[in-house]
Amino acid sequence: SRAAVNCSSTGRPRGVCGPLVSGHRQAVARCGKRCRGYLPEAVGAVRGAMQAEVATIVEAFKTWDESGTGLISRKDLAELIQTLAPDVSEQDVEELLTAAGADEVSANDFRYEDFVSWLWNPSGEEERQEIDEEARRRGLWEGELFAASARAVQRYPKVDVNEYFGEVRSRLEGQEFSDHVKASFFDGIDADHDGKVTYQEVTTIIAKSLRCVADISGSHAHPSQDEIRAAFDAHDTLAVGRGLMAVDEFVNLVRYLQVRIAEAAMPMSRAFRKDC
Repeated sequence: SRAAVNCSSTGRPRGVCGPLVSGHRQAVARCGKRCRGYLPEAVGAVRGAMQAEVATIVEAFKTWDESGTGLISRKDLAELIQTLAPDVSEQDVEELLTAAGADEVSANDFRYEDFVSWLWNPSGEEERQEIDEEARRRGLWEGELFAASARAVQRYPKVDVNEYFGEVRSRLEGQEFSDHVKASFFDGIDADHDGKVTYQEVTTIIAKSLRCVADISGSHAHPSQDEIRAAFDAHDTLAVGRGLMAVDEFVNLVRYLQVRIAEAAMPMSRAFRKDC
Protein backbone atom coordinates (compact mmCIF):
# COMPACT_ATOMS: atom_id res chain seq x y z
CA SER A 1 0.00 0.00 0.00
CA ARG A 2 1.00 3.62 -0.40
CA ALA A 3 2.85 5.59 2.22
CA ALA A 4 0.46 7.41 4.51
CA VAL A 5 -0.27 11.09 3.98
CA ASN A 6 -1.51 13.45 6.67
CA CYS A 7 -4.86 15.04 7.28
CA SER A 8 -4.55 18.81 7.03
CA SER A 9 -6.76 19.24 10.11
CA THR A 10 -5.26 16.74 12.55
CA GLY A 11 -1.85 15.92 11.11
CA ARG A 12 -2.70 12.26 11.52
CA PRO A 13 -2.25 9.62 8.82
CA ARG A 14 -5.09 9.20 6.37
CA GLY A 15 -5.50 7.17 3.21
CA VAL A 16 -8.11 6.26 0.66
CA CYS A 17 -6.38 3.04 -0.31
CA GLY A 18 -3.96 2.25 2.48
CA PRO A 19 -4.58 0.11 5.55
CA LEU A 20 -6.84 1.30 8.36
CA VAL A 21 -5.03 3.30 11.02
CA SER A 22 -5.69 3.47 14.74
CA GLY A 23 -8.12 6.04 16.04
CA HIS A 24 -9.86 6.24 12.68
CA ARG A 25 -13.39 6.75 13.94
CA GLN A 26 -12.39 9.45 16.40
CA ALA A 27 -10.35 11.26 13.74
CA VAL A 28 -13.27 11.21 11.31
CA ALA A 29 -15.52 12.74 13.95
CA ARG A 30 -12.98 15.48 14.72
CA CYS A 31 -12.19 16.28 11.13
CA GLY A 32 -15.80 16.48 9.95
CA LYS A 33 -16.11 17.72 6.41
CA ARG A 34 -12.47 18.83 6.17
CA CYS A 35 -11.32 15.26 6.75
CA ARG A 36 -13.65 13.70 4.18
CA GLY A 37 -10.67 12.08 2.47
CA TYR A 38 -9.72 10.28 5.69
CA LEU A 39 -11.73 7.17 5.02
CA PRO A 40 -11.15 3.44 5.44
CA GLU A 41 -9.83 1.08 2.83
CA ALA A 42 -13.46 0.47 1.91
CA VAL A 43 -13.55 3.73 -0.04
CA GLY A 44 -10.72 2.73 -2.33
CA ALA A 45 -12.14 -0.73 -2.79
CA VAL A 46 -15.68 0.45 -3.48
CA ARG A 47 -14.57 3.27 -5.77
CA GLY A 48 -12.50 0.79 -7.76
CA ALA A 49 -15.29 -1.74 -7.89
CA MET A 50 -17.78 0.92 -9.01
CA GLN A 51 -15.56 2.20 -11.82
CA ALA A 52 -18.38 1.94 -14.35
CA GLU A 53 -19.95 5.26 -15.33
CA VAL A 54 -21.94 6.93 -12.56
CA ALA A 55 -25.08 6.90 -14.72
CA THR A 56 -24.75 3.12 -15.10
CA ILE A 57 -24.28 2.69 -11.37
CA VAL A 58 -27.38 4.76 -10.64
CA GLU A 59 -29.34 2.60 -13.08
CA ALA A 60 -28.08 -0.46 -11.26
CA PHE A 61 -29.22 0.96 -7.92
CA LYS A 62 -32.66 1.39 -9.48
CA THR A 63 -32.94 -2.38 -9.89
CA TRP A 64 -32.95 -2.59 -6.08
CA ASP A 65 -35.43 0.29 -5.84
CA GLU A 66 -38.61 -1.54 -6.70
CA SER A 67 -40.81 1.21 -5.27
CA GLY A 68 -39.09 3.95 -7.27
CA THR A 69 -38.44 6.16 -4.23
CA GLY A 70 -34.84 6.95 -5.13
CA LEU A 71 -33.81 5.65 -1.70
CA ILE A 72 -31.90 2.62 -0.48
CA SER A 73 -31.81 1.56 3.16
CA ARG A 74 -28.57 1.54 5.09
CA LYS A 75 -28.84 -2.26 5.43
CA ASP A 76 -29.40 -2.81 1.68
CA LEU A 77 -26.65 -0.37 0.77
CA ALA A 78 -24.22 -2.14 3.11
CA GLU A 79 -25.09 -5.50 1.54
CA LEU A 80 -24.69 -4.06 -1.96
CA ILE A 81 -21.26 -2.60 -1.15
CA GLN A 82 -20.08 -5.95 0.15
CA THR A 83 -21.39 -7.60 -3.00
CA LEU A 84 -19.35 -5.15 -5.08
CA ALA A 85 -16.25 -5.46 -2.91
CA PRO A 86 -16.25 -8.79 -1.05
CA ASP A 87 -12.88 -8.06 0.58
CA VAL A 88 -14.37 -5.10 2.45
CA SER A 89 -15.30 -5.93 6.06
CA GLU A 90 -18.56 -5.04 7.79
CA GLN A 91 -16.63 -2.60 9.99
CA ASP A 92 -15.19 -0.88 6.91
CA VAL A 93 -18.68 -0.50 5.45
CA GLU A 94 -20.05 0.92 8.70
CA GLU A 95 -17.22 3.47 8.85
CA LEU A 96 -17.80 4.39 5.21
CA LEU A 97 -21.51 5.00 5.79
CA THR A 98 -20.78 6.92 8.98
CA ALA A 99 -18.37 9.14 7.05
CA ALA A 100 -21.06 9.74 4.43
CA GLY A 101 -23.45 10.73 7.20
CA ALA A 102 -20.88 13.19 8.57
CA ASP A 103 -20.92 14.87 5.15
CA GLU A 104 -24.70 15.31 5.41
CA VAL A 105 -25.55 12.35 3.20
CA SER A 106 -28.61 10.81 4.86
CA ALA A 107 -27.34 8.12 7.21
CA ASN A 108 -30.40 5.82 7.26
CA ASP A 109 -32.33 5.90 3.99
CA PHE A 110 -29.70 6.95 1.45
CA ARG A 111 -30.71 8.76 -1.70
CA TYR A 112 -28.49 6.67 -3.93
CA GLU A 113 -27.79 9.42 -6.45
CA ASP A 114 -26.45 11.58 -3.60
CA PHE A 115 -24.38 8.69 -2.25
CA VAL A 116 -22.81 7.91 -5.63
CA SER A 117 -22.09 11.60 -6.16
CA TRP A 118 -20.46 11.83 -2.72
CA LEU A 119 -18.42 8.68 -3.30
CA TRP A 120 -17.12 9.95 -6.63
CA ASN A 121 -16.36 13.57 -5.73
CA PRO A 122 -13.08 13.75 -3.84
CA SER A 123 -12.33 16.84 -1.77
CA GLY A 124 -8.93 17.73 -3.22
CA GLU A 125 -6.49 17.07 -6.02
CA GLU A 126 -4.32 14.75 -3.95
CA GLU A 127 -7.30 12.60 -3.03
CA ARG A 128 -8.52 12.70 -6.62
CA GLN A 129 -5.18 11.37 -7.84
CA GLU A 130 -5.20 8.62 -5.22
CA ILE A 131 -8.69 7.56 -6.22
CA ASP A 132 -7.80 7.60 -9.90
CA GLU A 133 -4.70 5.48 -9.34
CA GLU A 134 -6.58 3.00 -7.16
CA ALA A 135 -9.30 2.68 -9.79
CA ARG A 136 -6.68 2.04 -12.48
CA ARG A 137 -4.97 -0.54 -10.27
CA ARG A 138 -8.20 -2.44 -9.71
CA GLY A 139 -9.32 -2.06 -13.31
CA LEU A 140 -12.80 -1.90 -14.77
CA TRP A 141 -13.72 -5.55 -14.62
CA GLU A 142 -15.45 -5.70 -11.22
CA GLY A 143 -17.52 -2.60 -11.91
CA GLU A 144 -18.42 -3.92 -15.35
CA LEU A 145 -19.37 -7.28 -13.85
CA PHE A 146 -21.69 -5.54 -11.41
CA ALA A 147 -23.22 -3.36 -14.12
CA ALA A 148 -23.67 -6.34 -16.44
CA SER A 149 -25.42 -8.29 -13.65
CA ALA A 150 -27.72 -5.35 -12.94
CA ARG A 151 -28.68 -5.11 -16.61
CA ALA A 152 -29.21 -8.85 -16.89
CA VAL A 153 -31.62 -9.15 -13.93
CA GLN A 154 -34.01 -6.89 -15.83
CA ARG A 155 -34.34 -9.64 -18.47
CA TYR A 156 -33.61 -12.93 -16.71
CA PRO A 157 -34.24 -14.58 -13.31
CA LYS A 158 -31.90 -13.18 -10.69
CA VAL A 159 -30.82 -16.60 -9.47
CA ASP A 160 -29.69 -17.60 -12.98
CA VAL A 161 -27.91 -14.29 -13.50
CA ASN A 162 -26.07 -14.61 -10.19
CA GLU A 163 -24.98 -18.14 -11.02
CA TYR A 164 -23.80 -17.15 -14.50
CA PHE A 165 -21.76 -14.14 -13.42
CA GLY A 166 -20.61 -15.94 -10.28
CA GLU A 167 -18.97 -18.51 -12.54
CA VAL A 168 -17.47 -15.71 -14.63
CA ARG A 169 -16.03 -14.06 -11.50
CA SER A 170 -14.65 -17.34 -10.18
CA ARG A 171 -12.89 -18.04 -13.47
CA LEU A 172 -11.42 -14.55 -13.79
CA GLU A 173 -10.18 -14.48 -10.19
CA GLY A 174 -8.48 -17.87 -10.47
CA GLN A 175 -4.72 -18.28 -10.68
CA GLU A 176 -5.17 -20.52 -13.71
CA PHE A 177 -6.68 -17.61 -15.66
CA SER A 178 -3.85 -15.24 -14.68
CA ASP A 179 -1.22 -17.81 -15.65
CA HIS A 180 -2.96 -18.47 -18.97
CA VAL A 181 -3.15 -14.77 -19.86
CA LYS A 182 0.51 -14.27 -19.05
CA ALA A 183 1.73 -17.32 -20.96
CA SER A 184 -0.60 -17.11 -23.95
CA PHE A 185 -0.91 -13.37 -24.47
CA PHE A 186 1.39 -11.15 -22.42
CA ASP A 187 4.61 -13.03 -23.15
CA GLY A 188 3.66 -13.15 -26.83
CA ILE A 189 3.21 -9.39 -27.28
CA ASP A 190 6.06 -8.34 -24.97
CA ALA A 191 8.42 -8.00 -27.91
CA ASP A 192 11.57 -7.06 -25.98
CA HIS A 193 10.73 -9.33 -23.00
CA ASP A 194 11.21 -6.56 -20.45
CA GLY A 195 8.01 -7.36 -18.53
CA LYS A 196 6.19 -4.32 -19.93
CA VAL A 197 3.91 -3.78 -22.92
CA THR A 198 3.02 -0.56 -24.68
CA TYR A 199 -0.30 0.76 -25.93
CA GLN A 200 0.68 -0.16 -29.48
CA GLU A 201 1.41 -3.75 -28.42
CA VAL A 202 -1.95 -4.10 -26.66
CA THR A 203 -4.16 -2.37 -29.25
CA THR A 204 -4.83 -5.46 -31.35
CA ILE A 205 -6.05 -7.54 -28.39
CA ILE A 206 -8.41 -4.78 -27.24
CA ALA A 207 -9.72 -4.19 -30.76
CA LYS A 208 -10.34 -7.90 -31.44
CA SER A 209 -12.13 -8.34 -28.10
CA LEU A 210 -14.40 -5.34 -28.62
CA ARG A 211 -15.11 -6.47 -32.18
CA CYS A 212 -16.03 -9.90 -30.80
CA VAL A 213 -18.50 -8.24 -28.43
CA ALA A 214 -20.03 -6.31 -31.34
CA ASP A 215 -20.29 -9.42 -33.52
CA ILE A 216 -21.90 -11.53 -30.79
CA SER A 217 -24.40 -8.80 -29.96
CA GLY A 218 -25.22 -8.35 -33.64
CA SER A 219 -24.08 -4.75 -34.15
CA HIS A 220 -20.90 -5.76 -36.05
CA ALA A 221 -19.51 -2.30 -35.35
CA HIS A 222 -15.78 -1.69 -35.49
CA PRO A 223 -14.46 -0.33 -32.17
CA SER A 224 -13.25 3.25 -32.41
CA GLN A 225 -9.76 4.35 -31.45
CA ASP A 226 -11.31 6.28 -28.58
CA GLU A 227 -12.91 3.10 -27.20
CA ILE A 228 -9.65 1.20 -27.51
CA ARG A 229 -7.66 3.98 -25.88
CA ALA A 230 -10.20 4.35 -23.05
CA ALA A 231 -9.95 0.64 -22.20
CA PHE A 232 -6.16 0.88 -22.07
CA ASP A 233 -6.05 4.12 -20.09
CA ALA A 234 -8.45 2.79 -17.46
CA HIS A 235 -5.86 0.10 -16.57
CA ASP A 236 -2.70 2.16 -17.09
CA THR A 237 -1.18 2.63 -13.62
CA LEU A 238 1.98 4.31 -12.40
CA ALA A 239 3.50 0.94 -11.48
CA VAL A 240 5.78 0.92 -14.54
CA GLY A 241 4.90 4.39 -15.84
CA ARG A 242 2.05 5.80 -17.89
CA GLY A 243 1.72 4.31 -21.34
CA LEU A 244 3.11 0.96 -20.18
CA MET A 245 1.57 -2.10 -18.54
CA ALA A 246 3.13 -4.79 -16.41
CA VAL A 247 1.50 -8.20 -16.25
CA ASP A 248 -0.91 -7.39 -13.37
CA GLU A 249 -2.41 -4.40 -15.20
CA PHE A 250 -2.62 -6.42 -18.39
CA VAL A 251 -4.44 -9.28 -16.66
CA ASN A 252 -7.03 -6.83 -15.28
CA LEU A 253 -7.50 -5.38 -18.76
CA VAL A 254 -8.14 -8.86 -20.15
CA ARG A 255 -10.55 -9.57 -17.28
CA TYR A 256 -12.53 -6.48 -18.27
CA LEU A 257 -12.64 -7.57 -21.90
CA GLN A 258 -13.74 -11.06 -20.86
CA VAL A 259 -16.62 -9.61 -18.83
CA ARG A 260 -17.75 -7.65 -21.89
CA ILE A 261 -17.65 -10.83 -23.98
CA ALA A 262 -19.41 -12.87 -21.27
CA GLU A 263 -22.28 -10.37 -21.14
CA ALA A 264 -22.65 -10.39 -24.92
CA ALA A 265 -22.61 -14.21 -25.00
CA MET A 266 -25.04 -14.59 -22.10
CA PRO A 267 -28.22 -15.04 -24.22
CA MET A 268 -26.57 -18.01 -25.93
CA SER A 269 -25.86 -19.80 -22.66
CA ARG A 270 -28.02 -22.88 -22.05
CA ALA A 271 -29.43 -21.29 -18.89
CA PHE A 272 -30.94 -18.43 -20.89
CA ARG A 273 -31.80 -19.96 -24.25
CA LYS A 274 -35.51 -20.51 -24.61
CA ASP A 275 -35.03 -23.45 -26.99
CA CYS A 276 -33.12 -25.54 -24.44
